[in-house]
Amino acid sequence: MRQHRVLFFDLDHTLVDTRRQYQEALALTVSRLYGDGVPGDFIERFLHHHEALWPLYDDRVLTMDELRRERFLRAWRDYGVERSTAEADAFQAAYDAVFDETVHAFPGTAFMLETLRDEWSFGIITNGAPDLQWRKLRAAGLDAFFAEEAVIVSERVGRAKPHAEVFLAACEALRVQPAAAVMIGDNWDADICGARGVGMTALWYVPDRAAVVPEVGETPLRTPAEVVHAVRTLERQ
Repeated sequence: MRQHRVLFFDLDHTLVDTRRQYQEALALTVSRLYGDGVPGDFIERFLHHHEALWPLYDDRVLTMDELRRERFLRAWRDYGVERSTAEADAFQAAYDAVFDETVHAFPGTAFMLETLRDEWSFGIITNGAPDLQWRKLRAAGLDAFFAEEAVIVSERVGRAKPHAEVFLAACEALRVQPAAAVMIGDNWDADICGARGVGMTALWYVPDRAAVVPEVGETPLRTPAEVVHAVRTLERQ
């Protein structure tokens, strides 16, 4: 008899192609604000600082507003240019204005969710920005598969994945014991190790073929069809 009842998904880089979203939205933002008046590798520097600052957000050293300002200011400092916080906020507002048109689910995501929805309850466990997660699901056309209250954002819990509190709070919200829940995500440490640490089953799924996959002695699932097969294997256990 099947013991699992709830599938939790990570959102960024798992259901939504976040790499593509950043590239498209930043290209539009830079073009509309500066035209050709930025260095050729500005977006690369911006994303470098975004990635470097994110652990400080996860540890609650920085707020999301501070991260958004700092990634802009630090990118310009790489070229010896000082910008103001007002310019950083204007850049973020321009980025936000094009956000919805640049969000895309990975190919096959809707098929995967539609195939599994009759047998499972769904939830999201995400470390992403609280103001964007439900909006991101809507823009990607995935909101029909999730109840808004089943989208668990770590900032609202107070700790980020892989901390146990996030996974336990998600299980409590969906009224499921960890042993009866499955986590599906792309990040080995945050999603897989974190979930397994509280007794959840975890499936490592990396649909972004450009992602650097750590060597951990396990091979990630790469396609929605592989996820469906793996979940249905769990159903038979």
